[in-house]
Amino acid sequence: MDLAELFTALNAEELEPNSDLAVLREVLESLTSRKNFDTRIMKRFGELTGKAHQHRRLKPSTAEVEFELVGLTGSDRQISEFALQVEDILVTVDLSRVKKCEGDGCEALFIDESKNKSRRWCDMAHCGALRKSKVYYDRHRRVNSGDEVKPKLGAKKQ
Repeated sequence: MDLAELFTALNAEELEPNSDLAVLREVLESLTSRKNFDTRIMKRFGELTGKAHQHRRLKPSTAEVEFELVGLTGSDRQISEFALQVEDILVTVDLSRVKKCEGDGCEALFIDESKNKSRRWCDMAHCGALRKSKVYYDRHRRVNSGDEVKPKLGAKKQ
């Protein structure tokens, strides 16, 4: 299941407030904040997945079972594919792995695929690096400004 395209679309900054993509994003955001699903959002999500399932057919293949969407084109097809991917996340992924980036001002959603569920940022190269450099700068500014460095708990005083 390749979710890169889905999360790229859901993390776009300019989503229309009541668009289908905004509904799909709201469903996943409800997971990250561990809040109850909004009834209106879930109704719209049900409509989107229902439409997708109406156009879903078993793809003739000898190797494995695959589905395809028939009778949909353009943005309708893409939204239906995204709705089915979000539905698949809800059913198959450990929901505690669906997270929101902890970067300052970043609202990106992602699936934490790390071994111990410790991923905190959507992109270590951007949000993670910004956060780590800020912590480093703050720590060294305190030390170099002459402020007294507090000893760690349990450390002996000299």
